[in-house]
Amino acid sequence: MRLILLIVLLAAMVLSGCRGGTSNVNSTGNGNGNANVGLSIKTPPPIKPVEPPNPNFKPCNAYFPLVPGSVAKYVINYSSGVVGDLTMVVDEGDENGRKVFIQRSQLIDRSGGMKIVQTTIRRFACDGERVQILSEKTDSNISGQPSSSDFEFRENSLMMTDPKSMLIKGSTWTHAFRQGFSSPDQPVARSEEPVIVSFEVGSPEHVTTAIGTFTAVPVTRRIGDNLTVDHYVAGLGLVKRQAKEGTSWELKEYSGLKPQD
Repeated sequence: MRLILLIVLLAAMVLSGCRGGTSNVNSTGNGNGNANVGLSIKTPPPIKPVEPPNPNFKPCNAYFPLVPGSVAKYVINYSSGVVGDLTMVVDEGDENGRKVFIQRSQLIDRSGGMKIVQTTIRRFACDGERVQILSEKTDSNISGQPSSSDFEFRENSLMMTDPKSMLIKGSTWTHAFRQGFSSPDQPVARSEEPVIVSFEVGSPEHVTTAIGTFTAVPVTRRIGDNLTVDHYVAGLGLVKRQAKEGTSWELKEYSGLKPQD
């Protein structure tokens, strides 16, 4: 059960965008697992958006730009030394007359998937200039051990506050979710108590990445004792992330997005 909880923590923190890096890659991806099991992992083909981006499309929130057809690629450095490549693509859909945005993410470690292959699908909707998260589902294979997790968010859960609040130091918001998880040798389990995520905006600062230097707004996210600082740039979204336990993200490539002056 400990492994399942660690895998859930990875799914919750790595790809939801409202959480931060984790320790389970450190625990299961250190090369000490069953090599014969790991050899069964097949690297999936790279993901792509369904349609090309519309150059005239304007997202509802510049700091979390859900642009259909856009692609953002990150390098993730885990504190264990494992390095992963993460690709995020965005598509749009219609659900009972409501426009939703579907973000698909694919994470593969640089060994070719021997330590981690993970895919996540998240659904978002705009609430004026704010972004709500509707659902999240993740399928993982970590060192040959598959699992699945899903997240039930409470109604009106905010992924990102409005752009004006992002420029006010000390702005805060929270959201909550209940998690379910399963693996081939374990029954489906679902948490009884919700996980509370809190967010707090800091002062704009310069952030340097492999693709340039930007003026970014830091947002500190907390889940219990876990703390992560995300840096958001208007027009690009997340460009850098640093978790307290040592895991870091950095934007290395993008298309269909444009940083604002």
